[in-house]
Amino acid sequence: MTDLDITQANRVPLPGGWADLRPVCDITERMRRPIKKLSAKLSSYPTFMAAIAEAKESSADGSELTPEEELKIAAAMGDAFDVLEELQDQLVVAAVRGWSWDFPVDADLVLDLPAPALDALRKAVSPYQGALNPNFDPDPDPASPTGPSSV
Repeated sequence: MTDLDITQANRVPLPGGWADLRPVCDITERMRRPIKKLSAKLSSYPTFMAAIAEAKESSADGSELTPEEELKIAAAMGDAFDVLEELQDQLVVAAVRGWSWDFPVDADLVLDLPAPALDALRKAVSPYQGALNPNFDPDPDPASPTGPSSV
């Protein structure tokens, strides 16, 4: 599912059903705001962030981690696991326009999806995360209020 074009609408097959994903440009700030808040909260766990960075560096091609790989790392870090699970659920809610199940797309009802479908859906919407998350990297612009980072 890594070839998903998030700028287009997509129908994604899932175990036992399907989900229609909206283009990233159709995601409103109301949908994005919980993702930004949870991303900021997750970044406040330096041990988790360091473990994610180390896992990316040690991968053969330096690629992004899958949602399952991130959860495995977070599982050993207490609260970071819960924040990451909530973040992934909010990402599903923001990206999914509709699905084949007979209940609405909602943060609470995501938990009523069959586990294999939710796992596949989280993986399918993971490309949206980079587009919706705030960028916490230092600004290399010397005119930036915080100046360039040299550390």
